[in-house]
Amino acid sequence: MAALCSLRALSPGLSWRLLGSIVLAASVLLGADVAAQQVQADSLADAITAGRLVLELRPRYADIWDAGLNERGHAWTIRSIAGWQTATFEDFRAVVEGIHTDVVDAHHISVASSQYYVDLSYPLLPDPRETDTNRAYFEYVGLPDTRVRLGKQPIRLDNERFFSDVDFRQTPMLFNGLTLVNNSLPDMEVYAALLNRIRTVFATQTRTRIWLLRVAYSPAQDQSIAAYGFGLNQPQTGSDTDLADNSHQVFGLRAEGAVPIGRGFAALYTAEAAHQRHYAGGDPLIEANYWRLGGGAVLPRLAGLGVRIDREVKASNAGQYAFQTPFEDSYAFNGWALQFTSTPQTGLRDTWLSVRAQPGRFTLVAEAHRFGATFGGLDYGNERDLRVTYAVTSSLTLKLQHARFRAGDPAADFYDVTKTWLSLTYDY
Repeated sequence: MAALCSLRALSPGLSWRLLGSIVLAASVLLGADVAAQQVQADSLADAITAGRLVLELRPRYADIWDAGLNERGHAWTIRSIAGWQTATFEDFRAVVEGIHTDVVDAHHISVASSQYYVDLSYPLLPDPRETDTNRAYFEYVGLPDTRVRLGKQPIRLDNERFFSDVDFRQTPMLFNGLTLVNNSLPDMEVYAALLNRIRTVFATQTRTRIWLLRVAYSPAQDQSIAAYGFGLNQPQTGSDTDLADNSHQVFGLRAEGAVPIGRGFAALYTAEAAHQRHYAGGDPLIEANYWRLGGGAVLPRLAGLGVRIDREVKASNAGQYAFQTPFEDSYAFNGWALQFTSTPQTGLRDTWLSVRAQPGRFTLVAEAHRFGATFGGLDYGNERDLRVTYAVTSSLTLKLQHARFRAGDPAADFYDVTKTWLSLTYDY
């Protein structure tokens, strides 16, 4: 953590150059142990022909009711991904994919990308029609215990609170740049990245400059401790803050795990804290804290039944700015009704109970949330979420999801929202 604190004090340009040196040094110095040899193709042609097809099809029906608009809309959307992953040749391999998303039978719903940042007449379904490249990158695996990846790629960091591909959306969020993962040291992983472009879930392209460094250590089975830091040089991040420049940096610590406690039970715990501040010309109002604390228990022999309670706080800077997470998995946090894609300026406090079980081919999840402000005491509302997933085969999955948000204090400016999704996913 001391190294992270030192990095925080550096200027943006120097931080960027320093992380570039870390990426290079980690690939050489941390890869000192002898790793297992990769199976290599004899030629480039063999690497291509010995590769494998990547194919995904995901039709989904969405029904949305929005009390603020007094409208109910529905639509079918579909995601089609096709590509090829080569075998390894001269320690390199590649992935190239194309993606097409489409909207069918849309009624009283807003799906065009030009509508996302204006007043809407109908409920928003952020799954636009689009044809684009999807994952497109080279990997180098010639260094021991190290993977270097260059190109357009997903980033899923820890629980995806800060970096995610938001795979729930039909168009996943992808990042262009250089990433490195090294596992040379026992029970430790180092992840570093330099990124310069983002393909958002709205299928728009945004230039950026991001450095990212994470060091994780596993002190025991099913337990992890991580220190992380990143700097974002991007004035407009999509967060609704009313600031001209939202560039910021974040430094944090996270611990998570499961500990056997007898009679077949395991105790679950999560603890995390982070600080966000202005960076690279960002507005001085950007200064806020984040923390999460939670725990529960799981009984693996009873269909993996697990129950836990968590509290998460994205604090406010005296009602002028609140902790923002523009690259998070929006559907993994703060309810599935998508009411908090940006943190309100008065902050966000979320207390929730979750229950999960996996009987046979089914996965059942239920969550109950209570939302409020960290500054000023407003009650934002509550939400109930239900999800049923059924594995038809190893490649075919059926999923039904329902989210019901009910607004709290009128002064908080939220409205009742109900959303239901039914999707079928085929992966080859």
